Amino acid sequence: MEWIIIGLFSLSAILFILSFFKQEPYKELEKQIENMSIQMMQEIYYLKKKTKLLEEEFIIEAERIEPGAQTAGRAPYTVTRDVVLSMYEEGYSIEDIAVMTEKDTGHIEDLLAN
Repeated sequence: MEWIIIGLFSLSAILFILSFFKQEPYKELEKQIENMSIQMMQEIYYLKKKTKLLEEEFIIEAERIEPGAQTAGRAPYTVTRDVVLSMYEEGYSIEDIAVMTEKDTGHIEDLLAN
């Protein structure tokens, strides 16, 4: 009877020690979910940034097609550096960008210089 109790205690001690070395499956799952969450947030940020840029280009393109046609109640359009830079990289000259955005060439050059 004593040998059985000693054997059970030793078995429980061994199992207790082994439980510290066993990897938890939830830790790996938690890391995967966290990585996926970060990746999704990065993609959402990229898509929002791209959408904003496309909307700004669409507004500029619409103003270029119909120059001077502004709807009543719409605020004046402010030109951002990203829009000017993307237009410049597409091959538009500084004068063309100034005409399309209804800004002077000095303002466009300042935006490109920064």
